[in-house]
Amino acid sequence: MERVEFSLGTSKIFAIFVGVVYLSTITILLSLPISYFFKILGLMLLIWRFQQIWVLHIRRTSKNAITCIWQDPKGRWGCQTKNGRCARGWLKHDSFKSVWILVLRFDFSTRTQSIVIPADALKSFQYRILCARLNEPRS
Repeated sequence: MERVEFSLGTSKIFAIFVGVVYLSTITILLSLPISYFFKILGLMLLIWRFQQIWVLHIRRTSKNAITCIWQDPKGRWGCQTKNGRCARGWLKHDSFKSVWILVLRFDFSTRTQSIVIPADALKSFQYRILCARLNEPRS
């Protein structure tokens, strides 16, 4: 088995989901019977957090954004961030896949990390290959 790489891109599904969640949260915040000071403070915190999520997870321009995952010939999996840091580990058995989303749980030497991959973050043929790789028996 050769090394197979999967390059992650921007997901429109995830961007729409995050946008709807944030608009709903802002609507709820503004309708609460609290003073304007706390509404403005809450709104500032929501905008700050939305900007962080936008840069890290949606546009993938942050230095810690995961841009690539791969499986090597030994069956180990790895991921690479935008600043070039790599981590290698094993895919856990409780990873989840569906038509819309993949939740990959990796067991790295220092920690366990989950990576959520919407279907449109990969090219369609890459998504099918990745799903096929997940169906293969694991040791």
